[in-house]
Amino acid sequence: MKIKSVLFTLLLVTLMLTFSSAFAESTTITDILGREITLEVPPELVVLTGKKTATIIEAPFMFAYGKDHVATSWGGQDGGKFNALIEKTTPEITDGSVEAVAAMQPNMIILKSYTREDAGLAFEETGIPVMYLSFETIEDYHTDIANLGKAFGEEERADEILAYYDEIVNRVAENSAQIADRKKTLLVQFSETDGVYALKVPPVSWLQTEIVEMAGGDPVWKDIGLNANSWSEVNFEQIAAWDPEVILVVNYFADPKVSVETLKSEPGWDMLTAVKEGQIYPFGKDLLSWDSASPRWGLGLLWTQQTLYPELADDIDLDAEIMKFYQWFGLSDEVIQANLIDVYHAEPELVP
Repeated sequence: MKIKSVLFTLLLVTLMLTFSSAFAESTTITDILGREITLEVPPELVVLTGKKTATIIEAPFMFAYGKDHVATSWGGQDGGKFNALIEKTTPEITDGSVEAVAAMQPNMIILKSYTREDAGLAFEETGIPVMYLSFETIEDYHTDIANLGKAFGEEERADEILAYYDEIVNRVAENSAQIADRKKTLLVQFSETDGVYALKVPPVSWLQTEIVEMAGGDPVWKDIGLNANSWSEVNFEQIAAWDPEVILVVNYFADPKVSVETLKSEPGWDMLTAVKEGQIYPFGKDLLSWDSASPRWGLGLLWTQQTLYPELADDIDLDAEIMKFYQWFGLSDEVIQANLIDVYHAEPELVP
């Protein structure tokens, strides 16, 4: 009887191990910083937290896994409006400290890549696997999306997402190949504090510069000494010296349509070629701007080419592209139309 009991116990343990392994297996991932992390796939709970999360906070929700297993904060440049459209079942992160996150007992933590030295190391000391994401370049997207797919057990989904971006890049490249003389283009960020505005241009290596170049523009700001890690402020005298043929105006925290009207009314701006020719535009934006390294960069690339060279962009239907993109997040056509497409088209006073 004792032998039978032992055999039964061994059989039961074997069955339990086999059953559990059918639903979770250990995998090793090399993240964007070249660090190897090992975790069970898929993890039950992932916490995305830390500083500078604007470009990484949404990509996990392009996967079916995200809304039920990834916990994030709900803030951001739009005050959390887009985040609120996603039907999440995970709690909102209101305290992103190491202690609070560790108390949630997540199976993995996601942080922004360039925050490792000032914050990430403390999270690593908890013993919880930490994966860093960058999403600052198209090359980074291929690494980071693939890693999310592997971690979430959705590698096929990751391949589909990357194929979506590759199709956009290839389509734009084919159009750009027809351009003989590239238009002198300025992409400038407009920001305002206490009624005083500042204008800034992005680093050479950032996606904003890459978008302008891929779309067929000649970024005029590359010829000055730029900060390699953040936007560099420029004045009107520098912009007048460049005298761009096209100006694209970004505003992350307010309506870029209003920013364009402000600049057009400023002394001297009416003498710029872009303004005289009606070639100053608010950069594409719905609840969030399309120029940054957030998942919307594909929309930003399409918008930029259509804006610079409408004669080459007959194949670009932006309303259809907006609808297609936001379906990755599981949003219905009705939600996309009312909250994103209509906002993109709205007159300045109607933009929330």
